[in-house]
Amino acid sequence: MPILKNLPARLKGGSRVNGELENTRGELILRKMSLKLSPFEVPSDNEEWAQAHSLLDGGTPRDRNPFEDEEDENEANEERRGGSGRSSFKGTLDRIRGASPLKTLGKLGKGLRMSGRSKGTATPSPQGSVASTPTSEKKKKGRRSSEGSLLRFAGKCRESLRKESLPNGELCSESEGGDSSSRRLSFMKMVGLGKLNRGSMADHSSHEEEVVEEVKPREPLSVLEILQLVTKRDLFLADTHILELEQECSEAAAATLPSSPAGGAVPEDLNSPGSKDGGRRKAKDVELLYEALQKELWAVVRESLRSPTAGPNLGLVVQVLQQEEQADRDWAQGEGALPGGPRPRQLKQRWKEAVAEAANGSLPQRNEARGGELADYLDRVRTRVVEDLGAAKRNVVPVYPEEYEPFQVYLQSYHQAVARRLQSITDDQLLITDIYSLLDWLYNIYNKDVLGTVSMTTPFNRSQLGPLLPSETVDKLELDCLNSVREKVTTELSQVLDEEVKRWMETLHIEEYQITLARTVIQRLQVDLEQSAAINRNLGSLVAQCSLNGLADFLYSFQRKVEMFHECLVNMVGDNEDGYISKTIALVNCCPPFRGFVQRCVQCDPAINEDSARRANTSLDRIVNQGVKVLSDRLYERIRPFFEKLVKRKWLNNTETYEQIESHIKEHFKKFRRMDSPPYQVLVGEVHRRILMEYLRSLMRGRIICTSLRMRKRMAGRLRDEGKQVKVLFKDLESPSSWLDSAIPHLSEIILLEDIPSIQMEVGVLVREFPDIRKKHVSAILNIRGMTRQTERQEILNIVKDIENSDTLTRLSRDRTLFSEVPVTSEVHCLNLGLSRIALTASSCFSSLRRRRTKRAPVREAYDDML
Repeated sequence: MPILKNLPARLKGGSRVNGELENTRGELILRKMSLKLSPFEVPSDNEEWAQAHSLLDGGTPRDRNPFEDEEDENEANEERRGGSGRSSFKGTLDRIRGASPLKTLGKLGKGLRMSGRSKGTATPSPQGSVASTPTSEKKKKGRRSSEGSLLRFAGKCRESLRKESLPNGELCSESEGGDSSSRRLSFMKMVGLGKLNRGSMADHSSHEEEVVEEVKPREPLSVLEILQLVTKRDLFLADTHILELEQECSEAAAATLPSSPAGGAVPEDLNSPGSKDGGRRKAKDVELLYEALQKELWAVVRESLRSPTAGPNLGLVVQVLQQEEQADRDWAQGEGALPGGPRPRQLKQRWKEAVAEAANGSLPQRNEARGGELADYLDRVRTRVVEDLGAAKRNVVPVYPEEYEPFQVYLQSYHQAVARRLQSITDDQLLITDIYSLLDWLYNIYNKDVLGTVSMTTPFNRSQLGPLLPSETVDKLELDCLNSVREKVTTELSQVLDEEVKRWMETLHIEEYQITLARTVIQRLQVDLEQSAAINRNLGSLVAQCSLNGLADFLYSFQRKVEMFHECLVNMVGDNEDGYISKTIALVNCCPPFRGFVQRCVQCDPAINEDSARRANTSLDRIVNQGVKVLSDRLYERIRPFFEKLVKRKWLNNTETYEQIESHIKEHFKKFRRMDSPPYQVLVGEVHRRILMEYLRSLMRGRIICTSLRMRKRMAGRLRDEGKQVKVLFKDLESPSSWLDSAIPHLSEIILLEDIPSIQMEVGVLVREFPDIRKKHVSAILNIRGMTRQTERQEILNIVKDIENSDTLTRLSRDRTLFSEVPVTSEVHCLNLGLSRIALTASSCFSSLRRRRTKRAPVREAYDDML
């Protein structure tokens, strides 16, 4: 074998170590010689390239070199030629290492084809008839097909995986494995022989140096190599090669049109089925590459949000977007721009869609919102939006150009994602608590806690966001709130009232001064009022109006139930007297809370709620007045017998009657004090007025007529003392009607005074303080005083007449009525003769005294001395 003799020793066997020849790189080359394969066949298994590179980098072969005994002979041949075999082989081997096996094989095949053409052989081209046409003389070097297409690559990947899954990575038996190994060695042998044959190198040394020193243009990458760039996220370079491949497809498609741009006929080989299939396959490869590229682009967009170190990859994404935008503009300006093609690809718009998709995937999903827990779900959405927008501000926004408006894109994407979730939520039937939570989130939380927080760090355009929900949907939610309130006041509160009335009758024997009716009703209505008012003023006003209308109807029903309760029990209490009084106080105690709630509803919108508030307050006033009347009547029934004993002869010397009246009042007020204010103030004021009114009624009966100065002094002193006691009593009871206390002292002064001007002055003060007093009341007091002279009486009564006809009386308050309900049952028109004589004698005596004493103070001192 002369060829093997000329091979260097290192290719054939290796070096000797400890007397044995070490096999290094010759195994693959020599074993390949046994394969009967064409040197132009491209191996299809990636394992071959791994073995080749391993051997070229100094790896250890599996078997010994069968030609290691010829090492000495090869070295001798090299020495006879005048050079070192090992040094010349080293340069050739370095070139082999620097080139891939495919490129080495390609160069070998190219040299053989060129030599074949020079000898006149007619070897057909593997490219088909296109390569042999005259129009392809200066045609560019073709792109490596990467075994056809990405579609076929998927099948070969599956085949490779199936091989690797078997033992030793082989599909055949041991004998077949030996053949396969022989084929691999034969293939590498041909590669080695093409480069390392010393004789061939000596014959073609000048040609080889020319090939090595030639600077060749960059070869276009194959589809699989572009795909590898994409998977390694060398995105900008991958997009550049995809654009080149797309340009080739466009040129090929333009060449296959019915007429060429110059008007000439298209070569037949360009319209051949094989050429058309190749063009379609390339176009399909371009689309698949763009799909893979976009998949990686949007993956980087998703990952960059929460990754502070994603800047470089995101920068490549921006470069790709800018490059693709320029490609779209160039395509639009070109003459061959036709609609319906792959261009424009609009990757910038798809970038926005990718950001929107990432935002939608980042937020909590709709199925996480459960009934009654919508507030918690919305709070999680708020937290995630704020966190993601903050991360976008830190990690993403600085990478994009300003014209991209990245923060506005991210904000709008999250805004739309939130809007879709809210719309999905409103499509279902919601609980009233969830409706209030949703409206509050719409009006307040989102605008303040989300957009407000974001606007503090980064300005944005709110007008581009739009509403989260349509106005029709929001109106429907607010209407659901109002319907819920109406349902409460019409159905639920009516049931509560019926149950409460039933309980009144069942617990009549129990003394209870507070019931839960008002608290229960207000709590149910207050929830809607507070939540609606917290959302916005308009909704709060609508809910307040609806609540007040329903509450006014409820209070009217409550008033009717109270009236029926009193009508049934006013004469049937018997042993349940204490329970009846306590229940009456408990019913009255419901009014202050109701009145406060009515006032609160009115404050939301006074103009709208005025009529409903008036109806509600009217019902409450009637309930209070009826309760006060029942309690004051119960008290008066106990003390009325004692008023019959007042202002009689025995009364002048006995204080027991009034003391018993005061004792009964204090006893009853031990229970009456359990009434809440302000109804208690109404009760004690009414009892105060009624006590004085009954006292004046007893006085106006005229059962005592003073016939002497001493008697007048005694009666005046008695009236003054009991008037003071009444004042102290009701002051302790916290009566608001202290203006009543001056009536009895004024009457005592009229009875006591002697001179007409002083009496006239006192009467004038009395009339001004009590505008409802009439001449008959003053005349009755003059009768008790024993004044019989008509001229004097008329002078005094004219004061009452003058004040009644003056404007001063009309300007006084008419709510202070005391004497209007006090009848005058007896009026003395004449006196018997004996009484007249006594009166005249006494009158003459006192007349002489008046002449001596013109001042009032000395008269009072004489009166005190007489006592």
